[in-house]
Amino acid sequence: MKDPSGNWRDPPSPYPCIETGDSKMNLNDFISIDPEVGWGAVYRLSKFVPRFNSNY
Repeated sequence: MKDPSGNWRDPPSPYPCIETGDSKMNLNDFISIDPEVGWGAVYRLSKFVPRFNSNY
């Protein structure tokens, strides 16, 4: 990671980045709330609580 000035806080790993021919960077797929992108689901609180709380 880099600090706000752009300097490395720690040196980067000596090995190359993990990537495939199809994907160089997929972080946005994991943080997207678009149901058509990535994995998982986004719930409104009224749906989330009953889904993950068996006592509800």
